[in-house]
Amino acid sequence: MPMKLLPIFLIFISLYAYAGEDCIFDESAYLKFINKYSTENRNSKIESDGKTLKVKRKNEKIVVKGGGCIHLGVAIELKAKNTYTEEQFLQKTLNLAIEFGSWLINTCALEDSIEKGKYHKIDSAYFIEVDAMTVFSASYDNHGKINVDFYIN
Repeated sequence: MPMKLLPIFLIFISLYAYAGEDCIFDESAYLKFINKYSTENRNSKIESDGKTLKVKRKNEKIVVKGGGCIHLGVAIELKAKNTYTEEQFLQKTLNLAIEFGSWLINTCALEDSIEKGKYHKIDSAYFIEVDAMTVFSASYDNHGKINVDFYIN
């Protein structure tokens, strides 16, 4: 009887091992970044999930979430008491990406694209060119909220 279960056990182990290899990216770079950031910035803390960084400063609240397996990325949400013009929004988007995403994406290419107007606005979302590996989008509203999302393939 035990020998009859051996093939099933081997298939199960093989599937488990294969599933572990499906991840292309290792989240450890993101985790190292938020740990270092929270150590160096007293106005920040890592939430109990271990992946969410919260930052409070003057009139801003920033939430950063990151990680991934097939795509490694970051979502940044900023809430502030002020509103932004398009130019101010694009500058703040760049600043947020540099502060919370330079460990992952080419922020110099992002800055160049913003300066040269290499972006497309679809509805309220701005899709900004960075490089062939990066998908970058940002949006804002008239209530002081900015969302920045990017990931690499």
